[in-house]
Amino acid sequence: MKFTVNTTEFLKAINSVDGVISVREIKSALSNLKIQTGENEVYLSATDLEIAIKTSVPSTIGEKGTASLPAKQLSSIFKNLNFDTSLLTTTENSENSETTITDASGKMDTKFKVNGIDSEDIKTIPKVDEASVVEFPCQTIREMFRKTSYAMAIEETRFVFNGLFLKPDNTDLIVVGTDGRRLSKIVRKFPKQFPFKNGVIIPHKAVREMLKMMEGKETAKIGFVEEQIYVSSGNVELLFKLIDGNFPDYEQVIPKQTTESVRVVKADFLTFLKQALISAEEPSKQIRLAFSKGNVNISSSNPGTMMFDHNMPIEYNGETITIAFKGDYLSDVVKAVDDPEVILEFTTSSAPVLFKDPSDSDFVSVIMPMKL
Repeated sequence: MKFTVNTTEFLKAINSVDGVISVREIKSALSNLKIQTGENEVYLSATDLEIAIKTSVPSTIGEKGTASLPAKQLSSIFKNLNFDTSLLTTTENSENSETTITDASGKMDTKFKVNGIDSEDIKTIPKVDEASVVEFPCQTIREMFRKTSYAMAIEETRFVFNGLFLKPDNTDLIVVGTDGRRLSKIVRKFPKQFPFKNGVIIPHKAVREMLKMMEGKETAKIGFVEEQIYVSSGNVELLFKLIDGNFPDYEQVIPKQTTESVRVVKADFLTFLKQALISAEEPSKQIRLAFSKGNVNISSSNPGTMMFDHNMPIEYNGETITIAFKGDYLSDVVKAVDDPEVILEFTTSSAPVLFKDPSDSDFVSVIMPMKL
């Protein structure tokens, strides 16, 4: 294999696919990138067996072939090259392969040699029938993921919480994220119905990669390939397994009625929450909101070390009530709201609290309070 490629563009391609590689994988096929030549481009692929990703970069091909190189080392090399175009040449022997990286212009007398392994150990994404995919706007999906993904769990023992639940309702799409202690739900209308009927759970790693691949793009495509979900946007393709399991009945978690409703200025509220988190005791980082007539007191403490206390004027005429929250949960949901104000609805100090975006009636978030 032999090809010439723009150094910066090749590094971008490496960065777009190496996110699926686990940091725990060392010296195995799963820690490598597969490099494969096309007609006028080079394809880069990576997988962790649950999710596969593939992208391409324009190249001048001298000799067709494939190679499998360690992602971490390859990324480090290309981050530090000081020439515009790179020449990669792979030679093979009976045991492994060796790829040499040099300045394609010949001006720099720099040479890197990297040993690879059998490239067949990394499975690439198969060619997809365009008739089996549906096109959708990236900006809408990115917004839905942004306003819900913070609520999903990571490495939770209940695996169904380790991703986002997507459920079509005709041309509407419902996206829900929860870790069992908080929940966020959003609904948006799309030009076409998504190609799954009963709802699917997309793993958190795939959610992260989808957000990255759709950044700055107008449209993407989604469909089923070999009982897996296929997503493509621009020159990046993603293929991943779904989380197998029954997602909980999220509608039961969302309170249908509340007795109190207040509005707070998002920017001010977020500032005070950040200040309160400094004094909040680990690991819960508890923050208390004490509502009284015309005021909410925001407080936190780390006994024997420090404390925080602030009174924030609000329009409130209900009963005096104090609600305790995990501080990170509060800041996450406030950041997700796009309106200059945030609505909080509650009933008692132990009942679920609703958070709403005044500019987005199809978004709602729920947080379970902590014990006082």
